[in-house]
Amino acid sequence: MSLLNALTTYCANQFSGYGDCLQCSHPSGRCSGSCLKCSEEVNYHRAGGRTDYDCQKFMYYYVCRYSWKYCSEIVYALEQINLSDYPAFNILSIGCGGAPDLMAFEEMMSAWDTRGIFYEGYDINPYWDPIHSAIKQYTSSTQYAHAELIIKDIFDALRDGELATNNYNIVVLEYLLSHFPPQNRANWASELFDGLLQNVLPNRLDKSPFLFLINDIDHFQVRDCFDMLLQKLSDEGYHGSYKRKHFSNRSRDYNDGSTQYSAWNNKFPIPETIKENFNCAINCTSAQLIVEVQ
Repeated sequence: MSLLNALTTYCANQFSGYGDCLQCSHPSGRCSGSCLKCSEEVNYHRAGGRTDYDCQKFMYYYVCRYSWKYCSEIVYALEQINLSDYPAFNILSIGCGGAPDLMAFEEMMSAWDTRGIFYEGYDINPYWDPIHSAIKQYTSSTQYAHAELIIKDIFDALRDGELATNNYNIVVLEYLLSHFPPQNRANWASELFDGLLQNVLPNRLDKSPFLFLINDIDHFQVRDCFDMLLQKLSDEGYHGSYKRKHFSNRSRDYNDGSTQYSAWNNKFPIPETIKENFNCAINCTSAQLIVEVQ
């Protein structure tokens, strides 16, 4: 069983056995009892609605609803590069959540691949803790993957110098930039990129390309951050190649150099019970920046 299947099965079981939320964190104090409604409130910023993933039962629902989509989006991105150039996969995942990027790397590895996966994920949300424990339990049973999942603000980790001690060759930002407050998004993205270029990239894994992979909503404020990272890499004298990709049909050309994928369908068969019970997001919809620093 893959991590994708194992984790969604675990979360589905936890969700069904959780019962009603005993201490509702809904800002109105009157949760409707519908995780789908809460999900839409978070995604569409509905006035008076839930603003964050701050309910344990809701978090289990989130994993079942979105993991298939998010994992598929990352797989599409990984198919754009030559993974054989990477001697190992030392991944720093920022805003890792339920680790759909780890799922994607596992799915991309062939049965005879002897390279290992070292995965270090940071997320500030404490409600991920039991799900992270399930991920670590899964990877501990494999011979090719090791996962460290840390509940901590990535900016604190950068200031503490934690990220300078490991030799990463992959950084993934999965729906992180869109989670930054819109009024401060550019400043927070700038600080994050500066920290990565100062603390992570100089200590990269030897004899390997360095991959930056951003997968996020297809919105101009997020895409502007793509430009910011490319400019900072150029200003620091780094060279390489990049691709911008998107899935959904756009009403007009944004002149951002992005090319559309020829397909947007989820890549994995979803069990019917999970698809029905969790209103699974089926189609891929993100915008992506894929940068390989040589």
